[in-house]
Amino acid sequence: MRHRGARGAQRGARGAGGEKGAGDNAPMTFLTGRGEGPSFPYAGEPMFVLAGDGDRPAGFAAAEIAIPAGFPGPVPHAHDAFDEAIYVLEGRLLVWGDGEPAEAAPGSMLTAPRGHRHGFSNPYDSPALVLGIWAPSGPALAFMREVGAILRPGTPPDPAVMRDVYARHASRLLP
Repeated sequence: MRHRGARGAQRGARGAGGEKGAGDNAPMTFLTGRGEGPSFPYAGEPMFVLAGDGDRPAGFAAAEIAIPAGFPGPVPHAHDAFDEAIYVLEGRLLVWGDGEPAEAAPGSMLTAPRGHRHGFSNPYDSPALVLGIWAPSGPALAFMREVGAILRPGTPPDPAVMRDVYARHASRLLP
């Protein structure tokens, strides 16, 4: 895992009198740039965690994810321990939820609340760049680290292996 520090100012909160309160040693605000932050593999590409790693903040996670051209995507699934959203920054994805698959172009966001079926792929000839958002961060990033290590571009995931990973993370494969 590579970690490039956040850039910019980091400020701790101060009390009403300007003094620092107990536990205010952790940064309260920070700036993480494109391609920065801790990373781990997802479909053979680095996934950069912009927020949510450790206590930065713990309530949600956000990550920059490169989705390779031709990526078959994860098997349709649902998560019971976290909500997920995928915002397309560049390129296109084919996304699905409860209805028919649809193309997601830049500026589109797929939102999958806990327990709802969803998935995506990149059947197109060019890569896509997305912002993944999850809440809460802990269970979501644990899942993404494990599933990201076994997903490969150009190769459909093995359903039996995926089923085991999903089960360990309060997630389910769906038809």
